Amino acid sequence: MIQSLLARFRNVSIRGKVMLVTSAACLGALFSAAGGLYIFQLRHFRQTFTRELQTLSRIMADNSAVALAFDDAKTANEVLSALGVKPEIRGAGILGAGGKMFAKFGKIGGFVPPGPRDPSGIVDRGEVWTAVEPVVMDGKRIGTFFMDADFAKPRSELLRLFFNVTLAVLAGSIVIVLLLTMQLQKFITQPIQSLASASRAVARNHDYSVRVGQRGEDEVGMLTEAFNGMLEQIQKQDAALQAAQSELRERAEAAQAQLAAIIDATPDFVGNATPQGVALYVNPAGRRMIGLGTDENISLMNVSDFHPAWALRIVTTQGIPAAIRDGSWVGENAVLHRDGRDIPVSQLIIAHKDAEGGLHHLSTVMTDISKRKASEEALRLSQEKLLTTSRLAGMAEVATGVLHNVGNVLNSVNVSAGVVLKKLRASKAAKLCQAAELLGSQNGNLAEFLTQNPAGQKLPGYLAKLGRFLLEENAALTAEVDQLSHNIEHIKEVVTMQQGYAKVSGVFEDLPLERLVEDAIAMNIAALERHSITVERRFFHTPPARVDRHRVLQILINLIRNAKYALAEVQRPDKVISITVAPTEGGCVCVTVADNGIGILPENLTRIFGHGFTTRKEGHGFGLHSGALAAQEMGGSLGVHSDGPGRGATFTLELPVVSAAFHS
Repeated sequence: MIQSLLARFRNVSIRGKVMLVTSAACLGALFSAAGGLYIFQLRHFRQTFTRELQTLSRIMADNSAVALAFDDAKTANEVLSALGVKPEIRGAGILGAGGKMFAKFGKIGGFVPPGPRDPSGIVDRGEVWTAVEPVVMDGKRIGTFFMDADFAKPRSELLRLFFNVTLAVLAGSIVIVLLLTMQLQKFITQPIQSLASASRAVARNHDYSVRVGQRGEDEVGMLTEAFNGMLEQIQKQDAALQAAQSELRERAEAAQAQLAAIIDATPDFVGNATPQGVALYVNPAGRRMIGLGTDENISLMNVSDFHPAWALRIVTTQGIPAAIRDGSWVGENAVLHRDGRDIPVSQLIIAHKDAEGGLHHLSTVMTDISKRKASEEALRLSQEKLLTTSRLAGMAEVATGVLHNVGNVLNSVNVSAGVVLKKLRASKAAKLCQAAELLGSQNGNLAEFLTQNPAGQKLPGYLAKLGRFLLEENAALTAEVDQLSHNIEHIKEVVTMQQGYAKVSGVFEDLPLERLVEDAIAMNIAALERHSITVERRFFHTPPARVDRHRVLQILINLIRNAKYALAEVQRPDKVISITVAPTEGGCVCVTVADNGIGILPENLTRIFGHGFTTRKEGHGFGLHSGALAAQEMGGSLGVHSDGPGRGATFTLELPVVSAAFHS
């Protein structure tokens, strides 16, 4: 409520507020004093009224004691009739010892004895008070005197008198307060009004040279001094601002002229149009780009005249809606030359909005990218040729590896065949024939020959030794033939594996990478064993990858062969290639080939996948470059890490799993 009252007087002048506050404070003080005085007066009146009733009742009880003692009712009534001079006494009565009414005066109600909490004998019944006093004769109570007094009437008269006096005092006080306030408020309001007048003049005329005279050292004087100081600072700043605005205006005009010159000189198409697509401006380069004359009027042209149909759909369905939504749009498009050619461009569309957020006009900047497109096409053809070359090189590397592995196995075959031939040539099977012929020559005399002839006696022992020798020889020849058969089977497996990869080149399959890793190791196993290199395998459970079998094998063979070369150049007993197949958090399968070889220089890490870059004299720089391209074509990546020379290198091949491949 107080807040609402204050809000009503918010716009009252400072003079009115001072008078209002002063009057309110004085009236509040007067009302507080009047209220306190009323409470004090009422309490004093109650106490005085009580004492008067007690005194009067005591006198009347004493005066009526003789009449009551002699049972003289007439005298008692005369005594009571003396109460008639008191207008506030409504009635009185005397009760005998037995409680019987002995005498009475006026109008009395039912007798109410004093309560235990009122020892004075006064009973407050609201508007009527009853005074009770015992009638005593010679120290003995012989009856009771009581009387009813009207309390409301004298209290009302007192209140009326108090109200009239208070009202008169308040009226006089208000007049005095208003007169004093009207004279004294000038000391406060006039300086503030001077400040307000000066503020209005400054706000209305923007004249910061106005000053307010200081009339004292109080808070208002300090405020006046601060106000004058503020005006002085503002005047200085306004002068500086005016000069800065003038300079800024000149710079803006110069910048605008410079911008117009830049736009006119830029080789890019620069133009703008209304929201409906009506052309407003096209710079000279834009006119040349689409074949317009220098002085040809474009006000009758539309955006649709600048683009072929397919490019216009990009502008209307993608470019302009995106520019309105986001402020700008950038994309590749095309403009239509008057001779019918489509000129590829990189286009920027900017939406300019008004203060209400509506579309005011559209601007566009288009750069001719014909040369870039031609370069990209040439690069694409070059990449295709490079991929073909790298694939042929990879196939040659695989074929070389196969031939090398087959050659190593053929060496073992030749060795086994030589051993078999040597053993067959040194065989003692002919001795067995000689022994048989000797036995045949003794036909009919065999028993005597074996028992009597010294040569015949040695023959059984000789045959036993010859049989054991032939058994051992047969076992050795059998082992060599088994090894020969195993080597021939190995050659068959290597050739079959190469034939299998040759058949599926360029076809994507869902394959476990562990199997491809094992095949790559098998194709390099002879070279790895020859260099005493240990291969550690760490295969984790991974989903199948959707890959080109031949490309992945080419990458893995190249990585293992590079690791072998890196280890061949170091002198250490623990040459290890660690191959890990594990899933990644990004939904791919990761194959890492790590070695503890010569490592890679930091400056070579960024160039190692570049076309033609190699650190080996006999290298051609195709392997890693073609591998990185092949990994990208399969939706994966090929990366490298090395802590420096002598600290080995780790190549990481990431390929998408089946589900990721289908979602892409």
